Amino acid sequence: MICTNNYIRPLKVLLFAVITLFLFSEAHIPKTKPKGVKTIVIDAGHGGKDPGCNGSVHNEKTVALGIALKLGELIEKNMPDVKVIYTRKTDEFVELEERAQIANRNNADLFISIHCNAASNYAVFKDKNGKVHYKTYKDKKVKIHKVEVHNPKPFGSATYVMGISNEKGKLNTAKRENASMLLEDNYQKTYNGFDPQSDEAYIIMSLWTGAFVGQSADLASKIQSEYTKKAGRVDKGVQRQSIWVLWRTAMPSILTEVGFLTNPEEEKFLGSEKGQKYMASALFRAVRSYKDENEGVSKKYDDDLEKEEPLVNENLSKGNVNDVEQDSSSIANTANEELYNGFLKEADDFWKAKKYEDAQLKYEKCNELKPEERYPLARVEECKKKIAEQKSSLSVEEQQKKELKTKYNTLIASADKLVAQKNWNAAAIQYQQATELMPEEIYPKEKLKEIDAVITAEKQRLKEKEEKYLKEKIKHNQEKARLAAKKHAADSLAKIQKQKADTIPPKAKDIVTNYKDKTPKKDTVQKIKNNNTPQSKPGVAFKVQFAMSETEPNLKSDKYKSIEDVGFYKAGNVFKLTSGNFAEPNDAINLQHKMKETYKDCFVIALKNNQRIDFKEAVKQISNNK
Repeated sequence: MICTNNYIRPLKVLLFAVITLFLFSEAHIPKTKPKGVKTIVIDAGHGGKDPGCNGSVHNEKTVALGIALKLGELIEKNMPDVKVIYTRKTDEFVELEERAQIANRNNADLFISIHCNAASNYAVFKDKNGKVHYKTYKDKKVKIHKVEVHNPKPFGSATYVMGISNEKGKLNTAKRENASMLLEDNYQKTYNGFDPQSDEAYIIMSLWTGAFVGQSADLASKIQSEYTKKAGRVDKGVQRQSIWVLWRTAMPSILTEVGFLTNPEEEKFLGSEKGQKYMASALFRAVRSYKDENEGVSKKYDDDLEKEEPLVNENLSKGNVNDVEQDSSSIANTANEELYNGFLKEADDFWKAKKYEDAQLKYEKCNELKPEERYPLARVEECKKKIAEQKSSLSVEEQQKKELKTKYNTLIASADKLVAQKNWNAAAIQYQQATELMPEEIYPKEKLKEIDAVITAEKQRLKEKEEKYLKEKIKHNQEKARLAAKKHAADSLAKIQKQKADTIPPKAKDIVTNYKDKTPKKDTVQKIKNNNTPQSKPGVAFKVQFAMSETEPNLKSDKYKSIEDVGFYKAGNVFKLTSGNFAEPNDAINLQHKMKETYKDCFVIALKNNQRIDFKEAVKQISNNK
């Protein structure tokens, strides 16, 4: 049975591999491209809700973006014939598949993905007897994981091209970079069931060798060389690994890990403006060299980038040792043995208690820790037999109840997750399905009430917000209409008053109240010298004054022929011309109204015994005499 199982699992993996390769085959059909580098896509790793790995101060998404923007600026400035496209230029989340498709849609000639590295150790502790154990935790699937803590010792830069390696450290790098897809909505559908935490998934990816691995490796080696020559980085080499964005891009592609943020000295360098400029210039020189070789150009450069002063590595200058797990290796081996023994004891206890499913899980954990041990593997097979026997002995009704309970628990777990994401409608559907499966359960019914209350409150809030907005809008429109109506009424009234003033001559009473005499009161009125105009009788006379002259006017001139009863009087050294000679002010006002068409500034004056008097006083005198 043991041997059979060893063959069955690889066959399943191989079958899944063939199907997956068929689904993705079109994305990896190499396209015939013209020689040269005209379009480069620069991918700043992570972003938005995905920070990547973290140091004490800086995080991966920020450092990667800083270097990416500086690299793009150097290319645009020094390679005007190259088009630069960024997968992101701000702190935003871009899906892994979309990053690759940006390069594919734009027929890019190079894809450069910039990331930072991190190292960790497994946390351990001693029990009261002095025995060493790993610290562990359980995920939502009740799977046990070891607790990891930052390892500050490793430092250096590495660049990856598409491929597979079975070395644990390198595979962990692929898992970490591919784990960003777990933050995406419906990632299982987008990536056709690819599990970034599954070792089998990387075996599938390794079956595709790629048409651009050679060119990618050429660029990667140039990058590593530039890192060491100028930027003072420790070379951790060109490595092959199954990383999604490298697998899905149909052009030479690399992913570079510029350094370890978990190393304090390297984090300080990568987080600084100077460090990012040095890494960007190193990448630029490598790209420029790759482009020249690709296009058959032989050229030496003597610019500021080539003259950049080489740096000394900050860790090496302090004598730091680049060791990944040297300090914890002996402790880890001891802890590994303790953990194995603990799992084995628990498994045997479950076996004795006939809890075969729990026993199987523990034996499988033992097998993961010590795959060379045959005992836990054999026990796994025996557990499977016992579980099958228990199932066959169950009645149909009990089996159905058990399956029903399993479906119910799956729905509840999924609905709870949707609630945590505030996806109320989808959660409600699954709680309702759980209620229909097991109507006697109270939990999903209570959750449905809670969701209904939340949705109702949200609808009410939106309704109140909308009503408030509509009220304010109506109020604003009403006020606007009121002001417009008020203005329109005022304009109409002014227009009517003007028309009325232009057509109806004012009355003497209004003149008395409002009239302002425009002739200075000190004017000395002289006798009228027009022999053709009869002299006024003693008493008050009203005339219309329409013009002035510094010389004595000739009243017989043609320009005065149309003027009724033209005359003048002298005030000081000025001659003032008048028209008409009336005993009633209204007659003079009527004449003034007619003359305004020609003489806009004409006005009515009053004379008594041929001397100028106040107009208002004159009106009063004639009113008293009546």
